[in-house]
Amino acid sequence: MEEEKIIIDDLMINYKIFGAKTNPPVLILHGWGIGSDAWIKTAEKIAHRGYWIVVPDMPGFGKTPPPPQAWSFNDYIAWIKNFVKTIQLDKFILIGHSFGGALSAKFAAVNPQMTTKLVLCDAAVIRRHRLGYRQKIAQFFAKNKQISRKLPLKLYPFLRKVVYRIGGAKDYAMAQGVMVQVFKNVSEYDSLEYCRQIITPTLIIWGDKDKETPLSDANEINKAIAASKLEIIKGAGHKLHRTHPQMLAEKITDFIQ
Repeated sequence: MEEEKIIIDDLMINYKIFGAKTNPPVLILHGWGIGSDAWIKTAEKIAHRGYWIVVPDMPGFGKTPPPPQAWSFNDYIAWIKNFVKTIQLDKFILIGHSFGGALSAKFAAVNPQMTTKLVLCDAAVIRRHRLGYRQKIAQFFAKNKQISRKLPLKLYPFLRKVVYRIGGAKDYAMAQGVMVQVFKNVSEYDSLEYCRQIITPTLIIWGDKDKETPLSDANEINKAIAASKLEIIKGAGHKLHRTHPQMLAEKITDFIQ
């Protein structure tokens, strides 16, 4: 593994590379709240099967600073195109997880000439509002602010994080500075319609215990993408790359080979 930096859109972008550059290129886009570090184990295993892996820290994550203003979903799409152009990737295999999976789906839809294969891992493509019991608890606390006002001032930040975690909005609670608005911008973007436009051969990989992006999403995405197949990893949750790197790498390489 090597780590390099490059300037794109006036931002110093950090990215990791694995394997020999003469091998077929693979671009991996990480999920929200993490960076390239989370994909080291899986990337190494894929590289060992004869691929050149590039994993950038997208703006606002890992070792790459946030954008100067609150980016939209489409700003990240434009950034991906600038990034691959700068490092001279013309055609490549694209892998995306969670937020990175949503970006990958739209990127492949609008740039079919650039993606030879597409892999979506627990992709946050579907953003329709879901109000389960956890979200209802968080909503109750948000609406009844007088409850928090009665607490000591020092306890409020802690309570805020707990409430958002209960409501399944841990990513929002952890965001800081401009990334708070960025999260609001991108979390409202539903890219399922773009899945219907994808012509790139696609593998959809999902954990059957995923509570952040439910398995029903995987089935919908599978139906939307004509040239797709669905692989389910039993016992896995949302973070397949952390909990099942070997199995994930095997399924990915079996597909792209």
